Amino acid sequence: MPNHKFDPFGFSSTPFSENEKTPFLDASRKQVIKRMRTFLNYRGFAVLSGGSGTGKTMLLNHLCRSLAPNEHRIIYIPFAMLKPADMLKNICIKLDLEPTVSTTKMLGSIQNRITEIQPVNPVLVLDEIQKISHPTLEVVRLMTNFNFEEKNLFSVVMAGSDEFLQPLRLKMNEPLRQRVTCFQHLCTLSRDDTKKYINHHFETAGAHHEVITEQASSLVYDLTAGTPRLINSLVFASLEEAADAGSKIIDLDHINAGNELVSLPTQEVFQ
Repeated sequence: MPNHKFDPFGFSSTPFSENEKTPFLDASRKQVIKRMRTFLNYRGFAVLSGGSGTGKTMLLNHLCRSLAPNEHRIIYIPFAMLKPADMLKNICIKLDLEPTVSTTKMLGSIQNRITEIQPVNPVLVLDEIQKISHPTLEVVRLMTNFNFEEKNLFSVVMAGSDEFLQPLRLKMNEPLRQRVTCFQHLCTLSRDDTKKYINHHFETAGAHHEVITEQASSLVYDLTAGTPRLINSLVFASLEEAADAGSKIIDLDHINAGNELVSLPTQEVFQ
């Protein structure tokens, strides 16, 4: 439901909502989607990295929604910091298997189910991968090791911040690193794409007129460095400032006022 506070803007839904069905894809994100689709054809391991707030989860959700359900079985684990047994239990549940107290039995059950559902491609998506422990990571690797020498029967997408790349370089993770055939990285948006990103959200929400000035969009980029999550927070706060002021367009003053709301207070404030 749209926020009635924003009625003067003509929105049919609330902009910058998390359940947006049509995400903004700049050229680099379209390329990432294309390469990830190619990877899924061959299966194996892929890594999607990027800075905090660059939209990794959004991109993965978009990719998974676009996959044919009769060709792919999505197993999405939002928090990869699970212990090995808990990871296997979650995967069992998503594969309609009964979890057990035995890690070995769960591994076997998962491997058997993977074989049974072929040629459907099971896609295991591990989000927040930078928080995963080595034992859990090793269990995931072992899970894909069963009778898979001739053909990969599993796709594993590991998504997280760039800090995951460092432990992946460690010698103890070399067996896994060698299995990764697709490394993709999400960057922040350019100044021009930041403007397009903002306008995309407003148009998707139903706006049929200019909602933000050119100068205000440029200031958003200066304040957020093109990070999508920061753009969302800043522009939404600025939209509320404009609505409170009775304005139908966001200008520089509204961006500056919104920035005061979403920015971390300076240390002087607490002195």
